[in-house]
Amino acid sequence: RWMSRAYVAGNKAYDEDGRAKQEINDLNRRIYQIQAEKDKQSPLAQIYWTTRQWSYDALNDFYSKLNIKFDRYYPESQTAPIGIKTVNEQLVRGVFERSDGAVVFKGEKYGLHTRVFITDAGLPTYEAKELGLAELKQQDYGYDQSIIITGNEQEQYMAVVLKALEQFAPELAQNTAHLTHGMVRLAGGKKMSSRAGNFLGADEVLEVASEAAIEVSSKADQKVILAAVKYSMLKQRLGGDIIFVPEESVSILGNSGPYLQYAHARARSILSKAGYTGSKETTKIDEMERSLTLKLSRYSSVVNQAVDELSPHILCTYLYETAQAFNRFYESNRVIGDEKQSFRLALVKTYADRLKDGLGLLGIEAPERL
Repeated sequence: RWMSRAYVAGNKAYDEDGRAKQEINDLNRRIYQIQAEKDKQSPLAQIYWTTRQWSYDALNDFYSKLNIKFDRYYPESQTAPIGIKTVNEQLVRGVFERSDGAVVFKGEKYGLHTRVFITDAGLPTYEAKELGLAELKQQDYGYDQSIIITGNEQEQYMAVVLKALEQFAPELAQNTAHLTHGMVRLAGGKKMSSRAGNFLGADEVLEVASEAAIEVSSKADQKVILAAVKYSMLKQRLGGDIIFVPEESVSILGNSGPYLQYAHARARSILSKAGYTGSKETTKIDEMERSLTLKLSRYSSVVNQAVDELSPHILCTYLYETAQAFNRFYESNRVIGDEKQSFRLALVKTYADRLKDGLGLLGIEAPERL
């Protein structure tokens, strides 16, 4: 949080104070030199490497809370040299041009705008580092598709980067999908923005959800909190702003992660109470059974659609609608003790398995009991 405050203060000073801007640019040059020379001894180098490690530690700690793991980090110190080399090579070939001492890509001929890839001080910008990153990832993974996710404000920036990449590595550009998203806002209009400073940190979002859970149920189960936060983000179509309502996110009465966790646990409880062993009989089915069966049969096609369209909200909608279909079935049909018990329990088992698998794809745990 201290580094976040420093980031906001530095960003504000860079925009508003000419002397501070020059000092920050000078620091940036020195830090780039520290990276290139792997300097560990100078006072500035010690500050740089220490705070960079703090950043990694904070990220790793936070993502471990979310049960999210990254296979690899790509620091700018690795992507920058490749980016500079690539830009200079393509400068000779005419992809890039010199302008006032800097190296730029003029995107106007493609309906875009001009962006700087190497500054007049010879330093790589984020644009050049993106080119280096694309090459590094291709070397390491030989990917068929690379998905880059940023805020909406980066849409034009990435359009220029990908258009530049297309000029000399068309296959890499073609295999890259750029998705954008809006800001996350609390109900009432408060904005979360790391650049402006009027924001909640990601860890604070978990705290807000925990407080809401305690108000609702007098306890804060970590599995439920994670389900609440993840699902509330994933159920909304990617692209627009997300309104986060903590009380709704932890509720088990609406379209929420905890509701689906509860639905799964309830189905498992039915199976446990009946001592279900897996046997099933063929039988004539009624309208509610048919409706649920048809809904369950669509699972694979829905998953494929969500993957093809890079849209997890499609899966969220399906899981919620399936839970509602099950509720209608269960309200209309006796399961335990009925002559069709074997078939109906098999239906309950399939339903529970679908919920567990679908929540798992969303990174949400499906407990047997809540």
